Amino acid sequence: MRAFIAIDLNDEVREGLVRAQERIGNKAAKIKFVEPENLHVTLKFLGEIDDATAEEVKKALAEVAKKHRKHRVRVKGIGTFPNPNYVRVIWAGIENDGGIKAIAADVERDMRRLGFKKEKDFVAHITLGRVKFVRDRLELAMALKGLANEDFGEFEVNAIELKKSTLTPKGPIYETVARFELSE
Repeated sequence: MRAFIAIDLNDEVREGLVRAQERIGNKAAKIKFVEPENLHVTLKFLGEIDDATAEEVKKALAEVAKKHRKHRVRVKGIGTFPNPNYVRVIWAGIENDGGIKAIAADVERDMRRLGFKKEKDFVAHITLGRVKFVRDRLELAMALKGLANEDFGEFEVNAIELKKSTLTPKGPIYETVARFELSE
Protein backbone atom coordinates (compact mmCIF):
# COMPACT_ATOMS: atom_id res chain seq x y z
CA MET A 1 0.00 0.00 0.00
CA ARG A 2 1.02 3.62 -0.57
CA ALA A 3 1.28 5.04 2.94
CA PHE A 4 2.03 8.12 5.00
CA ILE A 5 1.91 9.19 8.64
CA ALA A 6 -0.32 12.15 9.52
CA ILE A 7 -2.21 14.21 12.08
CA ASP A 8 -5.87 14.86 11.36
CA LEU A 9 -7.73 18.20 11.72
CA ASN A 10 -11.09 19.12 13.23
CA ASP A 11 -14.07 20.33 11.18
CA GLU A 12 -13.75 23.98 12.28
CA VAL A 13 -10.21 24.29 10.87
CA ARG A 14 -11.14 22.24 7.80
CA GLU A 15 -14.05 24.60 6.99
CA GLY A 16 -11.81 27.67 7.36
CA LEU A 17 -9.25 26.15 5.00
CA VAL A 18 -11.93 25.34 2.41
CA ARG A 19 -13.05 29.00 2.54
CA ALA A 20 -9.40 30.00 1.91
CA GLN A 21 -9.25 27.65 -1.09
CA GLU A 22 -12.41 29.33 -2.44
CA ARG A 23 -10.90 32.80 -1.93
CA ILE A 24 -7.72 31.80 -3.80
CA GLY A 25 -9.81 30.25 -6.59
CA ASN A 26 -8.58 29.09 -9.98
CA LYS A 27 -8.61 32.41 -11.85
CA ALA A 28 -4.97 33.43 -11.36
CA ALA A 29 -3.60 29.88 -11.55
CA LYS A 30 -4.69 26.33 -12.28
CA ILE A 31 -4.60 24.73 -8.84
CA LYS A 32 -5.47 21.18 -7.80
CA PHE A 33 -6.93 21.84 -4.36
CA VAL A 34 -6.83 19.14 -1.69
CA GLU A 35 -10.32 17.78 -1.01
CA PRO A 36 -11.70 18.89 2.40
CA GLU A 37 -11.71 15.35 3.80
CA ASN A 38 -8.05 14.92 2.77
CA LEU A 39 -6.66 18.00 4.58
CA HIS A 40 -4.10 16.92 7.22
CA VAL A 41 -0.59 17.49 8.57
CA THR A 42 1.86 15.01 7.00
CA LEU A 43 4.52 13.84 9.44
CA LYS A 44 6.23 11.48 6.97
CA PHE A 45 5.52 10.07 3.53
CA LEU A 46 6.47 6.39 3.39
CA GLY A 47 5.58 5.44 -0.18
CA GLU A 48 4.82 1.82 -1.11
CA ILE A 49 5.06 -0.56 1.87
CA ASP A 50 4.16 -4.22 2.32
CA ASP A 51 2.08 -5.69 5.16
CA ALA A 52 5.12 -6.76 7.20
CA THR A 53 6.58 -3.24 7.03
CA ALA A 54 3.17 -1.76 7.92
CA GLU A 55 3.19 -3.86 11.12
CA GLU A 56 6.68 -2.58 12.02
CA VAL A 57 5.54 1.01 11.35
CA LYS A 58 2.47 0.51 13.60
CA LYS A 59 4.64 -0.78 16.46
CA ALA A 60 6.94 2.22 16.14
CA LEU A 61 4.02 4.70 16.01
CA ALA A 62 2.42 3.17 19.10
CA GLU A 63 5.66 3.86 21.00
CA VAL A 64 5.99 7.40 19.63
CA ALA A 65 2.39 8.22 20.62
CA LYS A 66 3.02 7.14 24.24
CA LYS A 67 5.85 9.70 24.54
CA HIS A 68 3.82 12.75 23.50
CA ARG A 69 0.95 14.60 25.13
CA LYS A 70 -2.23 15.86 23.50
CA HIS A 71 -2.00 19.60 22.86
CA ARG A 72 -3.67 22.39 20.90
CA VAL A 73 -2.21 24.22 17.91
CA ARG A 74 -3.43 27.19 15.88
CA VAL A 75 -3.62 27.14 12.08
CA LYS A 76 -2.72 30.58 10.80
CA GLY A 77 -1.48 32.15 7.59
CA ILE A 78 -0.86 30.95 4.05
CA GLY A 79 2.55 30.24 2.55
CA THR A 80 4.08 28.67 -0.53
CA PHE A 81 6.74 26.15 -1.52
CA PRO A 82 9.35 26.54 -2.87
CA ASN A 83 8.98 30.36 -2.72
CA PRO A 84 6.55 33.24 -3.51
CA ASN A 85 8.07 33.82 -6.97
CA TYR A 86 7.76 30.18 -8.00
CA VAL A 87 4.62 28.75 -6.42
CA ARG A 88 4.18 24.99 -6.65
CA VAL A 89 2.42 24.27 -3.33
CA ILE A 90 0.09 26.50 -1.30
CA TRP A 91 -0.10 25.66 2.39
CA ALA A 92 -1.51 26.84 5.72
CA GLY A 93 0.90 27.36 8.60
CA ILE A 94 0.76 26.06 12.15
CA GLU A 95 1.64 28.20 15.16
CA ASN A 96 3.02 26.84 18.45
CA ASP A 97 4.05 23.72 16.53
CA GLY A 98 6.84 22.60 18.89
CA GLY A 99 4.81 19.55 19.91
CA ILE A 100 4.22 18.52 16.31
CA LYS A 101 7.91 19.04 15.48
CA ALA A 102 8.89 16.81 18.43
CA ILE A 103 6.50 14.08 17.24
CA ALA A 104 7.82 14.42 13.66
CA ALA A 105 11.43 14.12 14.90
CA ASP A 106 10.60 10.87 16.75
CA VAL A 107 8.70 9.54 13.73
CA GLU A 108 11.62 10.44 11.43
CA ARG A 109 14.15 8.74 13.74
CA ASP A 110 12.08 5.55 14.06
CA MET A 111 11.30 5.38 10.33
CA ARG A 112 15.01 5.81 9.51
CA ARG A 113 15.67 2.78 11.76
CA LEU A 114 13.15 0.86 9.65
CA GLY A 115 15.06 1.80 6.49
CA PHE A 116 13.10 4.81 5.20
CA LYS A 117 15.09 7.70 3.70
CA LYS A 118 15.41 11.01 5.52
CA GLU A 119 13.25 13.74 4.04
CA LYS A 120 13.96 17.46 3.95
CA ASP A 121 13.73 19.22 7.28
CA PHE A 122 10.21 18.98 8.66
CA VAL A 123 7.96 22.05 8.40
CA ALA A 124 4.55 21.69 10.04
CA HIS A 125 1.96 22.71 7.44
CA ILE A 126 -1.30 21.69 5.79
CA THR A 127 -1.14 21.47 1.99
CA LEU A 128 -4.12 23.32 0.46
CA GLY A 129 -3.29 22.85 -3.20
CA ARG A 130 -0.73 22.12 -5.88
CA VAL A 131 -0.24 24.71 -8.59
CA LYS A 132 -0.25 23.26 -12.12
CA PHE A 133 0.49 26.57 -13.85
CA VAL A 134 0.16 30.30 -13.11
CA ARG A 135 -1.87 32.54 -15.44
CA ASP A 136 -1.42 35.82 -13.53
CA ARG A 137 1.41 35.89 -11.01
CA LEU A 138 0.45 39.28 -9.54
CA GLU A 139 -3.19 38.28 -9.03
CA LEU A 140 -2.13 35.02 -7.35
CA ALA A 141 0.34 36.91 -5.13
CA MET A 142 -2.41 39.35 -4.08
CA ALA A 143 -4.84 36.53 -3.27
CA LEU A 144 -2.20 34.81 -1.14
CA LYS A 145 -1.15 38.08 0.51
CA GLY A 146 -4.78 38.66 1.52
CA LEU A 147 -4.64 35.36 3.46
CA ALA A 148 -1.11 35.75 4.84
CA ASN A 149 -2.31 36.34 8.42
CA GLU A 150 -5.70 34.63 8.25
CA ASP A 151 -6.62 32.69 11.40
CA PHE A 152 -8.20 29.30 10.68
CA GLY A 153 -8.74 28.32 14.31
CA GLU A 154 -7.31 25.70 16.62
CA PHE A 155 -7.38 21.94 16.74
CA GLU A 156 -6.22 19.37 19.25
CA VAL A 157 -3.33 17.16 18.23
CA ASN A 158 -4.58 14.00 19.89
CA ALA A 159 -3.35 11.13 17.69
CA ILE A 160 -0.97 10.10 14.95
CA GLU A 161 -2.34 8.01 12.10
CA LEU A 162 -0.96 5.61 9.54
CA LYS A 163 -2.87 6.39 6.38
CA LYS A 164 -3.26 4.57 3.09
CA SER A 165 -3.43 6.61 -0.11
CA THR A 166 -5.20 5.10 -3.12
CA LEU A 167 -4.58 7.07 -6.30
CA THR A 168 -7.60 7.50 -8.60
CA PRO A 169 -8.16 9.65 -11.71
CA LYS A 170 -10.30 12.00 -9.55
CA GLY A 171 -7.57 12.34 -6.93
CA PRO A 172 -6.29 10.34 -3.97
CA ILE A 173 -8.53 8.58 -1.47
CA TYR A 174 -7.06 8.49 2.03
CA GLU A 175 -8.09 6.01 4.68
CA THR A 176 -6.84 5.55 8.21
CA VAL A 177 -5.19 2.14 8.65
CA ALA A 178 -4.25 2.64 12.31
CA ARG A 179 -4.67 5.44 14.84
CA PHE A 180 -2.49 5.96 17.93
CA GLU A 181 -3.80 8.26 20.68
CA LEU A 182 -1.28 10.55 22.34
CA SER A 183 -1.06 10.52 26.13
CA GLU A 184 -3.28 12.84 28.20
